[in-house]
Amino acid sequence: MCQTLAKRNRQNPFDYQYAENFSLEGETDAMLNNSYYFSAHDEKMSVFARLGKRVHSEETWFVIYIGGKVYSLQQEYFPVGASPIQVEKNGENWTVSYQGKLNETDEACLHATFVGKQKPIDFTSDMPAERMAAGIANEKWSKAFFGQLQNVSGQCHYEQEGVLEGQLTLNGKTTDFRLPCVRDHSFGKRDWNYMNNHLWMMAVSQNQQLNYSLVSYPVMTVLEVGHYRDETGLHFMLQADLDFQQINQGTIPHELAFRMKLDDSRTIPVEVKFLTGVTYHFQEGQYILHENIAEFRIDGKTCRGILEIGFNADKNRYFNQRELKKIRR
Repeated sequence: MCQTLAKRNRQNPFDYQYAENFSLEGETDAMLNNSYYFSAHDEKMSVFARLGKRVHSEETWFVIYIGGKVYSLQQEYFPVGASPIQVEKNGENWTVSYQGKLNETDEACLHATFVGKQKPIDFTSDMPAERMAAGIANEKWSKAFFGQLQNVSGQCHYEQEGVLEGQLTLNGKTTDFRLPCVRDHSFGKRDWNYMNNHLWMMAVSQNQQLNYSLVSYPVMTVLEVGHYRDETGLHFMLQADLDFQQINQGTIPHELAFRMKLDDSRTIPVEVKFLTGVTYHFQEGQYILHENIAEFRIDGKTCRGILEIGFNADKNRYFNQRELKKIRR
C-alpha cells in the first residue's frame, strides 16, 4: 500500500499555482468549500481568521487574544460577499482585513499582509505514504471501501508558514504587529457531517513550527499526519503516541502530552495547555468545532498556537466506536 500511494503521489504532484487561484465561480454544489485560514501568534498576542467560502454563504471566524482577553466575531455565517473579513491575493502574498464589532460592543479594524517564509506543504502529496497506509490498514478492504475513500481524498489541503504583519486598532488603540503565522488553504467538497471527530494542533514561532492532524471518518477510523520545522529544517511525522481516549470525550482537553517520531530519527516531546477558545457550529449543529488558543512546549521550547477539536453531534460516531488501543498507528 505504501508503494501504491507513493507512486500515486509522484504521478499527481501538487499544483500550487492552480490551488492558489482556485475559485468557486460558476459552481452550484453547496458542499464545495474554498477556505482561507490564518493563525498568528507570539507570547503577547494571538490572531486567527477564517473565511470559508461556499456557494450560498460564507463561514466566518475572527478572533483576537490580547491582554488576557478574547475578542471574537459573534456571527458565524454571512451571505456571499457580505463577510467583514476580506482575503485577497497580492502577488505572492495575501492580505487580510477586518472591520467591525467584536464581542458585543468592541470595535476592531485590522489590516495585515501574509508573507510566506517556507515552502507550502500539501497534506496529500508531501506526507509520508506510511501515514495514509496506516489508516487504510485499519479497515476491511473491498471494492466499496476503496470507492468510499474518494470522500476523504477529494479535498485539496495545504499550509504555509510565514509572517503576518500589519496594524490593529481595537477600541481606538492602535498596535503594529509582526507575528509568526501559518496560512491554511483548503478547497473541494467538504461535508462537515461526514466527519466523526478530529483534532488539529498547530504551534508556530520564529524558531519552530509544529503540526499534528488527526481525523476520523466513517470510511477511515483514524488518519494521522504531522510535521515539525526547527533550525535543522522540515521533518515529517512518522508516528505519534497521543492517547486517543483523551480526545474521545466530546469535550475540550485542557492538557495534552505526547511524543512525535520524526523522519530524521528523533522523537520529540510535545506538551499542550489550553488558554482560551471559541466554539463554532456547522450545518445546523451537525458538527461542533472548538477553536482554542494554546501554549505549547515542544522539545523544550515554548510557543503558542492552536488546539482545535471537533465532534459530530452523534456521539456514537466518535472513532466509529472502535476499540482505541487496537488501532494500528
